[in-house]
Amino acid sequence: SSGINAEWPLRPGEQVRINRKRKFEEDDDLNTRLEELIKRIGEKSQESLETNLERLVDILDQEITTKKEFILNSLVQNAIKQPEKITIYSTLVGLLNVKMFSTGGEFLVLIMEKLGALIDDAEWRSVQLLVRFLADLINCNVVMGASLLRLFDTFIATAAEPGVKPSMRDFLLYTVMQCLPWIGLYFNDSKDEVEFERLLDILETEVEKRNKVYMASIRVWSSDNPLPQIEYMDSLWLQIKNMRNNNWEDNWIIRPYVAFESKLESSLQHPLPQFELPPDLEHTQFPLPYVVFRIFDTQDVPNRPEVPKLPRFNSIDRFLVEDAILNVINSKNMTKKECAECLLRISGRSSMPLNYMLVEVLFGGLLELPVPRYPELFYGSILIQLCQLMADHLPQVLAQAVAYVYERLDTMNTVLVDRFGSWFAYFLSNFKYHWTWSEWEECVKLNKTDPNHPKPKFLKEVFLKLLWLTFHEKLKDVIPDEFASLLPLKPGYNHKFAEVTAENNLQSKCAKALIESIKNREGVEMMIGSLDPLPDGAMDGRELDPVYPEAKLEVVVQTILRVGCKSISHISVALNRFRDLLLAVMPNQDAKVCCLKITFSFFKTNHQLMCIMIEKYLNFQLIEPSCIVSWIFSPYMLPHFDRLYLWQMLDTTIKFCIKRCDRIKKELEKSKIKLNEKKDQETNAPDPDIAEQRRQLCAAAEEEVEHYVKLLEDAERSQKEVFLIVVQRFIMILTDHIVKSEQESRYTQTLWFRCTRDRLRQTLVKYRREVKRYMVTLQTLLFTPEIEPKILECFTQFKGYIA
Repeated sequence: SSGINAEWPLRPGEQVRINRKRKFEEDDDLNTRLEELIKRIGEKSQESLETNLERLVDILDQEITTKKEFILNSLVQNAIKQPEKITIYSTLVGLLNVKMFSTGGEFLVLIMEKLGALIDDAEWRSVQLLVRFLADLINCNVVMGASLLRLFDTFIATAAEPGVKPSMRDFLLYTVMQCLPWIGLYFNDSKDEVEFERLLDILETEVEKRNKVYMASIRVWSSDNPLPQIEYMDSLWLQIKNMRNNNWEDNWIIRPYVAFESKLESSLQHPLPQFELPPDLEHTQFPLPYVVFRIFDTQDVPNRPEVPKLPRFNSIDRFLVEDAILNVINSKNMTKKECAECLLRISGRSSMPLNYMLVEVLFGGLLELPVPRYPELFYGSILIQLCQLMADHLPQVLAQAVAYVYERLDTMNTVLVDRFGSWFAYFLSNFKYHWTWSEWEECVKLNKTDPNHPKPKFLKEVFLKLLWLTFHEKLKDVIPDEFASLLPLKPGYNHKFAEVTAENNLQSKCAKALIESIKNREGVEMMIGSLDPLPDGAMDGRELDPVYPEAKLEVVVQTILRVGCKSISHISVALNRFRDLLLAVMPNQDAKVCCLKITFSFFKTNHQLMCIMIEKYLNFQLIEPSCIVSWIFSPYMLPHFDRLYLWQMLDTTIKFCIKRCDRIKKELEKSKIKLNEKKDQETNAPDPDIAEQRRQLCAAAEEEVEHYVKLLEDAERSQKEVFLIVVQRFIMILTDHIVKSEQESRYTQTLWFRCTRDRLRQTLVKYRREVKRYMVTLQTLLFTPEIEPKILECFTQFKGYIA
């Protein structure tokens, strides 16, 4: 049905083109059907998996002569995209190897080529999954065991070389370790058992000798009670040792090749092609270490016959289930509904308490340091989807997890307390604010006796976040009256000159005059003229160094904020309209810090708008990032040092610097490309007149490049200044605390000190890419041997983390 009339006379060669088109269409259709069959093998079916595998092998065998490259590539791609089916795909390859021995060899060549390409592209998760797939092929009699061990020796030998950076060493070792649950049983009673045991001994030596000085920077809790905080390499090795002691048995991996054992044994094995790691991997960024999140243990699951038992944290089954969950999250993170549905379809659900494992893994992703792999909103939305899909099972487990975290707030990393509180507020807002509040009434009493206790502080932050998501009246209605003392004040504005008093009489008159000037749409000079009665220094006669018109500045800022406080868009319009007026009364950095102080006073009960104002000041280029940092660390803001909104403002400032540099770099690259094009056009000009025109265009392009070079230099200088000020102020504040505590014989390691130190650690590791550029300066000027050891260890941990 080509749509062409058969009686229609064809031009010469037209029939050939039509036949070729039909052939291409048929090829595409066949490719689609083969891809769909390979992709869907192992999914729920009326037939057994073994029957479906045999049928698929017969189909592929018929088409492999003409579609070999497509079929083999599809097998590799699907094994990486659907790692939960790796054993199914390895069985498929094994059965094809039985039918056509040469196909197995060609497939191994393809895998090794793909492995090299993935390493070159730094696709590290795909590298590990492909190596796992390759390893599982020994169970299907495709790969020689000794050949696979030689490949593993290559990885381990490279990892053990002197001078190899720790992140590269850990990746290579982990790549080998994560294959062992699939192949340990094969080597347990094979001719290569001695070599396998030797490899395990080397692995154990390499894993145990690693220096994990960075652990304090990535721990969720500072205490190992009730469950230990174990680094990911140590955790997997502990689980592998237990699996080894249990004769490499597990309760999770599906092994379909067992059903075809007699058939697979009839085929011959292939040696792996020679493989060498690229020589320049030292300059590549490898995955960074993390702590395996643990919140549930065996006794936390109800002891009922219908409820599967939860494996202990040192069981390999725990790793295998977590790995399966993470594989789904990694492949489906762009569609939350599909992701949640796929998580519920994980095979082996009946043998594990999947609801407990899902909550633990998702909490682990949310509470990963320094930042989650995916946006915080993703984890929150997935948990909501799962609560809706598993309404009878998951909400209770989620409530149990929240209660466990709540009880351990006193030992939790401060950054994660904030993140957990933000998630909890988002969760409550999606479930009509329902919670068993009566269980947390202790917070009300603690707030009276110890307002700095982590629990009441946590609830205050949760309620403040809820306020950002709803109205104050609504919040008062849904939260029990017992918690009224923890609720934030109703958002409002503090307009200092709304009422005339003896103290602000002159400023109030000038504020009214300024408003009249604004209404009359007068120019900046006329507006400033309306402030002439005010002094050019401080209102109270204090000496300012450097001098700036403090009284005039206060009137201008208060008036502009009053004009624009109706909405965010009103604020943007006001700042844009009166930008020149603001700059006229902010001649230096001290004046800009004062502007921030006035703004904070105006929005003292509306912290959400204050966070937005910081962003507006930066985007309108009214206040430099370094001024904002100086204000955040000023004595004026110390009472707010434990509030999340303050650190959100710091994050906004740092991210602004980073994004500005990245944006200018992109524009600079574009202008350089444009300049090279102009130079080529100038060289190839056909006559002198055109050459002159192109020379002028080339000169304009050169000026553009110079412009962006200058902008980039200024932006990078500003960014470096911001990071140095941040680190310097952290050190000063922490040192001052230690000195005062020792002078007054008080305990040094207070909650405030630990929280502030957590903030310093987080700043270093979160912005490691930028901080790494200033390592020499930081080590020379700030983190010197003379500073307090408890502060210096933060930098030592950071260096270990990025090594």
